[in-house]
Amino acid sequence: MNQNPLLDLPGLPPFSSIKPEHVEPAIDALLAENRTQTLALLDALDDYTWDNFVQPLEELDDKLNRAWSPVSHMNSVVNSEELRAAYNACLPKLSEYGTEMGQNEQLFRAYEQVANQADELGLDASQRKTLDNVLRDFRLSGVALSEDRKARFKEISLQLSNLTSRYEENILDATNAWSKPFDTVDALDGLPSGSSGGSWCVWCPSCRARLSFSRISSGPGTGVGGRRAKNRSGSRA
Repeated sequence: MNQNPLLDLPGLPPFSSIKPEHVEPAIDALLAENRTQTLALLDALDDYTWDNFVQPLEELDDKLNRAWSPVSHMNSVVNSEELRAAYNACLPKLSEYGTEMGQNEQLFRAYEQVANQADELGLDASQRKTLDNVLRDFRLSGVALSEDRKARFKEISLQLSNLTSRYEENILDATNAWSKPFDTVDALDGLPSGSSGGSWCVWCPSCRARLSFSRISSGPGTGVGGRRAKNRSGSRA
């Protein structure tokens, strides 16, 4: 576990070092740590302030987000069966954690106490806005619901997370599967040197070059699909 790059991110993510086998152990460890530290803060304090309560929780959330963000990004751009499996294994755990924290009434009251003492604590505008957003998110997570409605909210949140992931996977698979081959050099007319030739896919580097420079068109002076192309100054060619 000490060698897991997702657990030690002092700067930019070391993408080349992050492997699918690192994902679930790191998320499990961070979720467990966050739960433990959150409960410890709630139990140890009676008078909650920004410095002794909100700031430590912000740092815990940031650590979790810094681990998950590169995983989510890599799942989109260097997707593999192993990474997809690790990503999907973590989604229900993150959804459950988010709902659990968002429906924790003791946690909500602690944040509310800090917000009610904003003037006394001398909180600045950004801190007040953070608290406003946190309290809003508690309400949107169903903190005021009855227990049976909280359970239903949790069930819906998990289902939505799974459906969202499946939808994104379908888009990714469809994007990877589609390409349009070109049989003649005329099809490359207008493209700058170094552009990928031979076929067109819908990934941005390939698609953008063709939409911007290709002279394949339905009429003179137009780009792909009959749109007039802009030159670098932004005026119409």
